[in-house]
Amino acid sequence: MRRMLFGLAAGLGFSVPAVFAHGFDERYDLPVPLGYFVLGAAAVVALSFLIAVLFARQAARPDENPRCLPIPQPLLTMLWHGCRAIALALFLLTLTAALWGTGDPMMNLAPTLVWIIWWVGLSLLAALVGNVWPALDPWRTLFDGLDGVARRLGRRDGIAFYWRWPSRLGVWPAVALLLLWSWLEVVYPIAAVPRRLGVMMLAWTALSLCGMLCFGRTVWQKNGDVFAIYFATLGSMAPLAISTTAPQGLLLRLPGAALMAPEGPTPLPAGSVAFVIAMLSTVLFDGLHGGSAWSLFERILTQRFPQWMDVNGYFQGSAGLICVWLIFLLAYGLTCLATARITRAGSAALIARRFVPTLVPIAVAYNIAHNFSSLLIQGQNAIPLISDPLGRHWDLFGTARRYADIGLIDARGTWYVAIVSIVLGHVISVWLAHQVALRHNVTQRNAGMAALPLTCLMIAYTAISLSVIAEPMVTF
Repeated sequence: MRRMLFGLAAGLGFSVPAVFAHGFDERYDLPVPLGYFVLGAAAVVALSFLIAVLFARQAARPDENPRCLPIPQPLLTMLWHGCRAIALALFLLTLTAALWGTGDPMMNLAPTLVWIIWWVGLSLLAALVGNVWPALDPWRTLFDGLDGVARRLGRRDGIAFYWRWPSRLGVWPAVALLLLWSWLEVVYPIAAVPRRLGVMMLAWTALSLCGMLCFGRTVWQKNGDVFAIYFATLGSMAPLAISTTAPQGLLLRLPGAALMAPEGPTPLPAGSVAFVIAMLSTVLFDGLHGGSAWSLFERILTQRFPQWMDVNGYFQGSAGLICVWLIFLLAYGLTCLATARITRAGSAALIARRFVPTLVPIAVAYNIAHNFSSLLIQGQNAIPLISDPLGRHWDLFGTARRYADIGLIDARGTWYVAIVSIVLGHVISVWLAHQVALRHNVTQRNAGMAALPLTCLMIAYTAISLSVIAEPMVTF
């Protein structure tokens, strides 16, 4: 078991979705040994902690009244309904392409639209600009439409039963669904078979509508809807947010300001820590699954559990996914336990809930490092595919012969984007962790000691991630 965990921990890294892996004709020759990059990045993260300890003497107050850019109600309503209509139409088009289009994933619109434009593109948009998923969510639109019809027909409470969501359950269903989503993406080749993708879309439609019907849309999307929770978590890092109170419009805030919001009377729901950790571990698992450390892990599994091994790799992939998540969860738990022992400022569970929002910038950084080149290059495939979504040799909009420009970014550019994003993400997390520590510890020294174990964990993450991401793209 120790060898198994070591093999997994050594291989934590990055890749893009299974059928859309990074591909470069030539590898990039590093100007200096890789160890210099790793040491330099780790030193920057450590230095950011020292700067925070020396110069941040008191916690920054989150802006309780962020600047709001008002939007006229008629325009806001038009934009809201327009986005929902377009998103629903794209959902139906994607479903049609997946179920009745060609079986070639590169000639079918569904895989590109789901894995690249939606899962990758919208994740980065939610994190770097603002969470627009509520205005695009087709399942929310479907439910609201059915609910609206029921109300017009005389059912005052709509179609939902509004059952009570168990507080102990929290967001644990969303944690399980996020792990399942990663399993479908990496272990089970759903991305390579459009029809399987269509069946998955139908299954999620049934589950999501059933959840909203039983518990109400708001409760379900806050606790059980993995995609709503995922995009909302990333959106807490963004500089823009939609104001739901008067005056309605766009809220302008510092990036990450929402992560420093003071604790309200309602604590984070159960499973929130596990969900954020799953956001980190599932991205890294994709890279681990195709890396050199995966061969070591499979050899260990073959020696220990030969009777469970299968040709398709389902057992190996499932075991790897769970182990990576548990390793991340264990590492974070031990870090919080060390903080609790050092500061005596509360239990390890309390400290874990306090500091877990500060890990969101790392999740954003991993998404950028992992997916930026994929979005930039393979996202261009949506232009010709929108004219021939089913792979029937159509040219509806005259773009069917537009080819992707694969020279927009190379291995060198991808490497430096990864370095900048990883280092910057960890630096922001270190700063936020220190701010959280200042808010809950009386003295500056105690705050520094409280954030020290988490900073050490972030330095380790930085070194490991840069070492592994270099494997498929650079020569060292």
